Amino acid sequence: MPTYDYLCKKCNESFSLVLSIKEHDEKKVECPKCGSQEIEQQITHFMTKTSRKS
Repeated sequence: MPTYDYLCKKCNESFSLVLSIKEHDEKKVECPKCGSQEIEQQITHFMTKTSRKS
């Protein structure tokens, strides 16, 4: 499952959550520190791993 990074606009706490795509699309994410839903998803980099077959 993907990891999403967020920033709470109320308390300025940054946090990461592992969510399914369905959970992410429902947008019911809360700040774990203050419980606010005033959050902003942060843009982060990611890395993929592929296998090579000879």
